[in-house]
Amino acid sequence: MNSLVVPSNHRSMMLMASVGFASLMALGLLSLSSIQGSNSSSKRRTGRRKQGRRRRKVYLRGLYNLGNTCFLNSTLQSLASLNAFNLYVKQCIELLAESNGDSVDAGIVIQLNKVLDQLEPRDSHVKALSPRDLISSLSYKGQWIASRNEQDAQELFQMLSSTLQAVARKADGSLLGALNTNQPIGNGFISTNHQQQQQQAADGKQERRASNPAPENPLLGMAASRTACVRCGYIEAIRHSTFDNLSLTVPRAHVTTIEECLAMYTAMDRLDDFCCRHCSIVATLARVKRDLAEYQTQPANSDRSSKKAKRMVAQLSEQQHMLEEALANNPEAELKGIELSRPPPSTSTRQTMIARPPKILALHLSRSIYLPTGGTAKNPACVRLERLLDISPFTTTGHISTIASAPISGPSLPASRYSRESLAEIRRRNCLYLLNAVVVHSGAHDSGHFYAYRRIEMDPDADPLLGSSDQWFMISDTSAVEVPLDTVLSAGNGYLVFYERI
Repeated sequence: MNSLVVPSNHRSMMLMASVGFASLMALGLLSLSSIQGSNSSSKRRTGRRKQGRRRRKVYLRGLYNLGNTCFLNSTLQSLASLNAFNLYVKQCIELLAESNGDSVDAGIVIQLNKVLDQLEPRDSHVKALSPRDLISSLSYKGQWIASRNEQDAQELFQMLSSTLQAVARKADGSLLGALNTNQPIGNGFISTNHQQQQQQAADGKQERRASNPAPENPLLGMAASRTACVRCGYIEAIRHSTFDNLSLTVPRAHVTTIEECLAMYTAMDRLDDFCCRHCSIVATLARVKRDLAEYQTQPANSDRSSKKAKRMVAQLSEQQHMLEEALANNPEAELKGIELSRPPPSTSTRQTMIARPPKILALHLSRSIYLPTGGTAKNPACVRLERLLDISPFTTTGHISTIASAPISGPSLPASRYSRESLAEIRRRNCLYLLNAVVVHSGAHDSGHFYAYRRIEMDPDADPLLGSSDQWFMISDTSAVEVPLDTVLSAGNGYLVFYERI
């Protein structure tokens, strides 16, 4: 039998290692349990890696193109990757079940929910799905859906969003009405037992409604707009409006970024033909004071002219008081019976910023270019995306500026905003978003093809900041191919971009 011969230098190294381990154990710096724990943790890491490799094989279901329906297929694939949106749809379905909703909008939501369920990632290959029933339901609301002509993905997205909002509002209202209205039954005579059953049913609905309030649309955010006069410094009341997507003008450049598009949307514009209400009131007050002084110093030639002068003095004095009150307290107040003077146009600033970020930030990259001939063309600029999007530079803070030439809100974070502390602050302010889906349009302005990129989360427990468990797919109708992240970020022709807040 052959024996293993260990060289002398190897024997000395093994002896030194034995002495080293023994010394560490003697000093209490190394124990057997720690060695075993290290081995077991190594096994767990190996097991997780193997498990991760097993989880990486997923299949996505495609959608048949039923005649230029790529705009629908790409939008549905993108929406299917948004967790908050899928939850919202199911909450609307629950509301419909409780309120017995039966309408065109209800039919659309029911069919939409069915399609989204079928588009979830699967462990095995399945054939493509036909969205025919959803198209049929949508055509009752807009016949253009089923026209087989090329359509716009953003118009479809807005239709779906408004339909869901209408269903949630109507279902919640009808449920409230059912709890507060006594419905006559039969010939109007209701037994005591039936009254008790009706009351119990109403109490049960009231409890369910209290525990499950109307669902919040994750697409809805709020924007703040401000207009200010540079000449007098007056700032009109901040106007707030809701949005389910932001339409961003793409710059005329060869390459740009999603941040530059947002910066253009929130940039301060200067208008040269602005009619300032504050300046109008100031001009009107000066006119009223001149007229009042003229009537007060006018000699009375007769009793009739004297009465007229007194009447005008009283009227002008009242107008002067109203105008001074408006300037001191609220220039937007209604001034009945006073015709405002129109001073020369002044320069104003106008700006819109995000006041309340939504859970899902839907961005429409508007690529239309209007030509001098009256026609339109597509802006082919390559828009570079970011996996993590910080929108804090485009949102209002707790401090609102009262300077006409200054932005609504100043910078909220230092330049080194990607430090650990600043990232925590961004997340606290609900301003950090993760890219989840992109609808891409290839082709000219009036023709082409829509396809989508979808993010699949392989490990729900993974930190989204790292993105190590993300898997991306390019889906074009029935075809689904895995692609690297950089392919998505540099796709360039993005048309609808969906970010989800983290």
